Amino acid sequence: MSPPRVGLTGGIGSGKSTVASMFAALGIAVLDLDRVGHDVVAPNSEGLARLVHAFGDDILSATGALDRKKLAQRCFCSDAQVAKLNAIMHPLIWQAEEAWLRRQRSDYVVIEASVLLESGGASRMDAVVVVLADEEIRRQRVLARGDRSAAEFDAVVARQCSDADRRQAADFTILNSGTLAQLHQQVLQTDAMLREYLPQ
Repeated sequence: MSPPRVGLTGGIGSGKSTVASMFAALGIAVLDLDRVGHDVVAPNSEGLARLVHAFGDDILSATGALDRKKLAQRCFCSDAQVAKLNAIMHPLIWQAEEAWLRRQRSDYVVIEASVLLESGGASRMDAVVVVLADEEIRRQRVLARGDRSAAEFDAVVARQCSDADRRQAADFTILNSGTLAQLHQQVLQTDAMLREYLPQ
């Protein structure tokens, strides 16, 4: 029997990956669905072949790998294109998630996903934990990492659901606007509450 699954999500720059690593340090198995999303469309994969069939081979780089910026430019201009992308990606990701889940033996597992709520993935979870932080703090974190511009940050925020929606969907919330020590204490408290809340 598979262990209970806890969905972990939050907006860009909220610190959900840091929270995921803290759960992992407690011995909880963690799956990063964003990474799975990369793996299922690796070069020469069935997933990549499906994307090329749907969107054309100009979404490939010179080396034959997926060019994510080109795919994003193609998809995010229309809801219909996004729906077509999701119809390809979500079943592949869910299949990989189920295969991983069957191999786990921890008391529960954490499944980290940036678009858990937007993709409808929360319905597959036994509990949802949302990491929240003030948008200005999130912006500063993302810009400090140096991998996105302010305009790119704003574009991602516009595509993701609001913090109000996240709060409504959450069974548990973790506030990450303070220190790492404060964050770690909240993770410990959330772990204890999850063990009471989840089905045994």
